[in-house]
Amino acid sequence: MIRDKDNLSSIVENAQIHSLIVESREIFVHGSYGPDDGDPGVDWRMANTFVKNLRILEKLSSSPIIIHQMSIGGDEEAGYMMYDNIKRSKCHITIYTHGVAASMGSIVPQAADHRITMPNCCWLIHRGTTGIGNHLTRNQTKSWAAWEEYSDDRMFNIYVEKCKKSIYYKGKKDHQIKSILKRKLDAKGDWFMTAEESGASESGSALIQSRRGFRISKAASA
Repeated sequence: MIRDKDNLSSIVENAQIHSLIVESREIFVHGSYGPDDGDPGVDWRMANTFVKNLRILEKLSSSPIIIHQMSIGGDEEAGYMMYDNIKRSKCHITIYTHGVAASMGSIVPQAADHRITMPNCCWLIHRGTTGIGNHLTRNQTKSWAAWEEYSDDRMFNIYVEKCKKSIYYKGKKDHQIKSILKRKLDAKGDWFMTAEESGASESGSALIQSRRGFRISKAASA
């Protein structure tokens, strides 16, 4: 009985401190690390903690992994560190999105084998913020502009890869889908979506998006 209590205590401690439950192969992704922290969003701490936890579970076995994410977005480079490691994993990965999947938090889940959007989770996609300011030289500004153009294109390519597998974009070529998404973002700036509008299909108490593809919204295919 004491051993069971000790095991339970260890599970709780790992979940609360390390954002990991080894027994059920679950990882929790969030941006807060203390009771007084705000939410800095996706940053180097989140990315490194996540990759460490992912590696632990991968080393233990090749069984499926579940990720729980609530993300307001944040640093692109840190986000792509998470995205790349999910993408390369040999374990089947399912991501549950809770609360909000915004900005970089909408890109990371696209690397998973399955994405389960909880009914009251909202999605937000937009172009990233600029690093260009009057502190940069003219040559530096050109470099930043080129990189930001690349970053936008990379984001759209990830969305297009999923959208083109959806019946809502059936028969459309990649450049046509990308054009639709760009026009929508140009019109809205910040594009908010409910779980249903994000293209999920209802299944039990969750809304499921699978590797077969997803649609951004019905309006986007008009």
